[in-house]
Amino acid sequence: MGSTTSKQRQELDSSSPPPSTDTRQSSTNLDEGQSKCPMHRSDGSYSFDWRKMFQAASVHGPQGKMPLSPEEREGILENTAAGDGCPVKNVASQTSPGCPMKGESRNSSSSSFPEYNVYSQPIDKTNHMPKGAKTQLPNPFQTKELSTDRVSSSIPKGGDTSSTWTYPSPQQFYNALTRKGKLNSQQIEEASEEDMASVVALHNNMNEKTWSKVVEWEHQTYDENATPKLLKFMGRPHDLSPKAMFKHYVLGHPLPYDRHDWTVLRDDGTTVRYVIDYYYDESRAQETERSGMPELNDRDGTPSLLVDVRPALDGLGHFFARTVKMPYRIVTKQTNYEPLPLKGTPEMTQQVQESIQVWKSIQESRKQQESRKQEEAEDDMSETSHLLNGLVEISDAQAREIASTFATAIRDCNKAKQRVENCVGEQECSRSSMDLTMCMGERICPVQHLSLANVLSVEDSDDGRIEASLETLTECVMLKTAERRVARHQHPKLFQE
Repeated sequence: MGSTTSKQRQELDSSSPPPSTDTRQSSTNLDEGQSKCPMHRSDGSYSFDWRKMFQAASVHGPQGKMPLSPEEREGILENTAAGDGCPVKNVASQTSPGCPMKGESRNSSSSSFPEYNVYSQPIDKTNHMPKGAKTQLPNPFQTKELSTDRVSSSIPKGGDTSSTWTYPSPQQFYNALTRKGKLNSQQIEEASEEDMASVVALHNNMNEKTWSKVVEWEHQTYDENATPKLLKFMGRPHDLSPKAMFKHYVLGHPLPYDRHDWTVLRDDGTTVRYVIDYYYDESRAQETERSGMPELNDRDGTPSLLVDVRPALDGLGHFFARTVKMPYRIVTKQTNYEPLPLKGTPEMTQQVQESIQVWKSIQESRKQQESRKQEEAEDDMSETSHLLNGLVEISDAQAREIASTFATAIRDCNKAKQRVENCVGEQECSRSSMDLTMCMGERICPVQHLSLANVLSVEDSDDGRIEASLETLTECVMLKTAERRVARHQHPKLFQE
């Protein structure tokens, strides 16, 4: 796949798990004479007291002591109805016909095993979503809207009697990469927002390919009628498996670009750990649309991405399965399973040095991530700190765009800005400040603003999601403002006011 595949391979070292949805635009009309927004007062302010969502003493939200009362919820929904000039314009929600988890009852009994998402985090069994309100919300640094559509896999989920795993959406995957420090300003060229749909498709395809090999191992070495389930799995890109070490240091095979450990639940309730090494073969790369966006179950869609699957040597039975049972089945042609050769092809041998550089890059990324966590463990605004400390260089073109965007926002939000400057009392100043944040947010953080509008337009949207959307928008505005200060410091001539 050429350079495109090489770039995608760099991103395939994260723990894995559709075209983007249509983007809807919301607009704000600051002309008080024309506004019909039910939130808009005659003096230009808004009727809903947003301060309550941000006060430290608030008891609502995911960390609160009590949920919103029916009266409070009704008031919020009424105040965010559609209207010309409303800062949070109502967007009609789309509901797909039928249940996304068809045939499954939310009240059905589950086994004692917990359920996990593809990042080995516990999930809520009632909605099959990770615990936390921000997983499907735009990142504060995000500039383009990403799809929140999720694809159901063919992999049975351990801990539940009927469901399969559901892969993360491009938005969730982007947030996960950001959380792991793989999408900071220095790495944005390696995995941009535009790549997410392709990267997710590649990960999903690889998971399906991997699972088919796991099932074949179970059928050939455990029980040909077995119906294994995937209980959980963990990405271990920083750890070389013993087999990968032997292949590389003894036989001169390229290093894997990723490693997973999958825990499989068998019919009798026992578990077995599988070790999976992922390799890349440049000589097999194909520059086609199919290779960049493979179908979920297309086994030949990614020929350059190779999978080495085997049960971990956690006991004598697993050792016997690997050294006797499966080799015998292969030799006697009782299975079509094709193991990866221990020694690489001549073409792969030429890629050893490149694989070493990729491995070093993975290790260096881990060191930087651990160092950053240690230094800024309590700093949720670490990217702002980097900006303010001058660690990010802003180009002339970027500075011009920032200056233009803020000039428009400041002009359009001038009335809200004046209300902040002239406010009296904590309540009035808090309300005025939120008005200004909403106005600025629509112009400098349109993706986050639209996400908030979508959340508020849903009748049964929970308090935690509303609060998280507001927090994300506010954080984005703060980050953009910090970025403007750095740009102004580095390019003062572009910010003559």
